Amino acid sequence: MPALQPKSRLPVPELPQQPISPLETVRYASDLLENLRRIAAGQGLSLLAHLLELAQTEARMIVRDGKAADESVSQVQATRFPG
Repeated sequence: MPALQPKSRLPVPELPQQPISPLETVRYASDLLENLRRIAAGQGLSLLAHLLELAQTEARMIVRDGKAADESVSQVQATRFPG
């Protein structure tokens, strides 16, 4: 008898038709980090909550400097993937 493939419990999300900018990715990550921080704090995981807060602070700084972040990411991508 052939092995059964495990069923995925979560649907696979469809990729957006338009590319997502690095800045949009950081904004989304910042929102996720805030929600995760709240969950960790609510569960009494203070160290994890603190680390998530540090990561969110970094994300907020990138969003604040948004244009500079987009430019620096573009420069890194151009260096890694020339032409």
